[in-house]
Amino acid sequence: RKIMDEFKVDLRFPQSGAADPNLVTVTGRPELVDEAIDHLLNLEEEYMADVVENEAKMAYMRPSGGSAAAMDEQRGPSKGFVVREAPWATGSEKAPDMSSSEDFPSFGAPVATKASPWGPKRF
Repeated sequence: RKIMDEFKVDLRFPQSGAADPNLVTVTGRPELVDEAIDHLLNLEEEYMADVVENEAKMAYMRPSGGSAAAMDEQRGPSKGFVVREAPWATGSEKAPDMSSSEDFPSFGAPVATKASPWGPKRF
């Protein structure tokens, strides 16, 4: 209706079961009909470009090699996060203690800086 009001034309769409379901009839003054047809073709082109772009995006969203359910079945039940082949996992070594000053020594005494809410002083 918006296009019909804007271009002062009459648009007729095919009924279901028509011989050519893509045939749209535009009637009105010839110059207005041409403008309406150009507008409709531009809308079609933009719509088809969006469809192609969305299909390309969806190709990146789908997991390759099948559905997500099939991938879960191949992997088996989830055990959470598991670390394999870590240096401490082989032999008798143990994981480093994050709170240990022996495993994580400091690199000297911390430097006390005088913080200002306005940032560092410029000389």
